[in-house]
Amino acid sequence: MTKARDLANIISGGLTADDIPALPASKITSGSLGADRIPDLPTSKITSGAFADARIPDLATSKITSGTFADARLSSGSVTQHVDLTALSADNLTSGTVPSARLSLSASDVPALATSKITSGTFADARISSSSVTAHVSAVTQASGSWTPAPSNGSFGIDNGARYARVGNLVSVTCWLTGSSQGDTNTNIWYISGLPITPVNTGTASDVVGMGTAYASTGAKHSGVAYVFSNTSYIYLMHGSKIYSADDNSEPANQNNWGDSNGRTTNWNMRGWMSSGSDKGMALEVTYFV
Repeated sequence: MTKARDLANIISGGLTADDIPALPASKITSGSLGADRIPDLPTSKITSGAFADARIPDLATSKITSGTFADARLSSGSVTQHVDLTALSADNLTSGTVPSARLSLSASDVPALATSKITSGTFADARISSSSVTAHVSAVTQASGSWTPAPSNGSFGIDNGARYARVGNLVSVTCWLTGSSQGDTNTNIWYISGLPITPVNTGTASDVVGMGTAYASTGAKHSGVAYVFSNTSYIYLMHGSKIYSADDNSEPANQNNWGDSNGRTTNWNMRGWMSSGSDKGMALEVTYFV
């Protein structure tokens, strides 16, 4: 291109980016270029040197048409003024932790959680329903009703009922009895059968698994220990001035009423009490394990 052509271009239409050769900034040594005198330039046209601040006129942002500003040239306000932080997707939060003070959750904001997500802390009592606890507690067995006590020898009547109640592994029985006929006069051990629930089996027949008291009258008032052996639905009676082994059968047994012998009662001991009479009564209560 000739200088005459260059001059013609300047006169007729002004400079374009293609009309300006690559120039070092050192070639611009005086004066000021008006913003409207500077065409849009790609950054590739500035190949060397540096403009002094005074040499660069105020530029509209429209003059910056290519290239990329270095991060240091942009203020944080230049960026954030055009960012709407009021409507962020959770997908934009990819690292770090949101402070607790910035969170305000309602019940609907909390997703359904598996219990495995609760790994620390303790729930307040008010947060646990009673059914949440009892759902995993074995139900306590309960039962109640009547039972039929029966003597091993002789006979008696049942007055005022014979009742029992079970709670868990304990059974309590009561009865009120009146003698009606004498039994045999021998040394066989006397007992009452008919317990409503079989006592626990400990594996040892001589283990005492229940105990109570018997109150009787044979012309004089007497009381003694009533007890139950493992896995045997019998109630035995022991009384007197001495306490023998529960299963000891060697005690004297030649007495004619319940109150005069020591140790376990025998048919002989019970003979007088079993006689028919309005004063021949017994009140019995025993509690045993099942």
